[in-house]
Amino acid sequence: MTLSELTVNQQARIRYLPENFDLSAQLIEQGFALKSDISLAHRAPFNGPLAFHLHGTKICIPVAIAKQIKIELLTT
Repeated sequence: MTLSELTVNQQARIRYLPENFDLSAQLIEQGFALKSDISLAHRAPFNGPLAFHLHGTKICIPVAIAKQIKIELLTT
């Protein structure tokens, strides 16, 4: 499953980042580290960016990038 498939407020943990080194490095700088807990905060209309709750803040990324980040769902 990828970040782009989350529903609003669904909890997950980051398992794999994109294979592209530069993109992965940029995501890590923004807080998208492996094993980080994350949830979807908001989906912009018309396939716009996705906003995620991550490390106590809200971060937006494009859908195309969210599709490259693999996750595992957390059960509550």
